[in-house]
Amino acid sequence: MLGKFLRKRKIKKFAKKLPLVLQEMYGNQKYYTQAQVDSAIKRKKLDWNTTSIAYYCYAYAMYCSRDEFNRIHDEAGEKCNYQEMRQDVCDTFSFSSNDFPFSSLLIEASLPRLGIFGSDLGGGNNFSDGTDGGGSDGGGGGD
Repeated sequence: MLGKFLRKRKIKKFAKKLPLVLQEMYGNQKYYTQAQVDSAIKRKKLDWNTTSIAYYCYAYAMYCSRDEFNRIHDEAGEKCNYQEMRQDVCDTFSFSSNDFPFSSLLIEASLPRLGIFGSDLGGGNNFSDGTDGGGSDGGGGGD
C-alpha cells in the first residue's frame, strides 16, 4: 500500500514539475532524450542527490520513447517495463490510453494543485458574502 502511494506521488511530481521545463528548454516534442530529461530533473531540483536509474524510471517512461527507455535500462542493467510504467501513469491521471501524448502531461502540469476539499491551494474560492458560490439547482450563485 505504501509502495503504491509513493509511486503515485513520484509520478505526480514528475508530471507536475517537468513538462513546462522540457517545453521551455527543448520545445514541444513527442519524446525527449535521457539527457534532456536529466537536465530538466536537475533544473527542477528533483535529483535528490541520487544517480540511480531506478529512481528516474517513471520520468523516462513518461517523456522518453520506448527505444530510449530500453537503451537507458539496458546500459544500466535495470529491468523495468515501459508499458507497465506508462500504464501506472495512465491510471494515476485517468488517461484513456497508455500511449498518452506529451500534451496530456502539459495539461496536468498547468492545472492548479487541489487541496483536500478540491479548492485551489493558492487561495481557492473565498465567498465572503456568506454564499457558497452556487446552489445545487444548477444556478450560478450570483443572481
